[in-house]
Amino acid sequence: MELNESFVPIKVEELFDTAKKYKEQGYQLSQMMAIHKEDDTIWLYYTFIKGNEVINRRIEGVIKGETEIPSLTPLFIAVFVNENEAHDLFGVNIVGNLIDFQGAFYRFAEGVEAPMTIVSPEQLAAREKAAKIAKAKAAKAAKEAKAAKEAAAKDTNEAAKEDTEAKSAAEAVSTEASEDTKTKEEGE
Repeated sequence: MELNESFVPIKVEELFDTAKKYKEQGYQLSQMMAIHKEDDTIWLYYTFIKGNEVINRRIEGVIKGETEIPSLTPLFIAVFVNENEAHDLFGVNIVGNLIDFQGAFYRFAEGVEAPMTIVSPEQLAAREKAAKIAKAKAAKAAKEAKAAKEAAAKDTNEAAKEDTEAKSAAEAVSTEASEDTKTKEEGE
């Protein structure tokens, strides 16, 4: 069976009503997943399946501990696992989870919160290095583009100067030839 899959962004305020429509149309909520992005926000993915149709909805820019995400447990009770996981591992503020473990779904060392959003010093150094390399490459490309543009302008100016000199020389030769012809005609 071939799957017909799509990824569609969704706003937080549209999530519950959209999920309700999917449920009314016979879709199942297959998964809910959180991903920590480099800008320190969280993206949430919700996958709805009906037959061979797979619809992935994505909420971007969730701010850990701040953005309120409505729970889908009133519609799909099994999502309580994913919502508790998103809360405990990523710090996502899920509101209205019918089976809320209040941050105790996982056990962590004392003082550790949202471990999937912790960036190690090594990861931070690698990100900073990659950003510096990208910046240097962009600067080099801009410098090369500027040099190429200046060279093209110089070539254009030199070609125009040569063209002007050639026209002047041609006019001089033409004028000289005309004067020679006129002188010969007068002498005859």
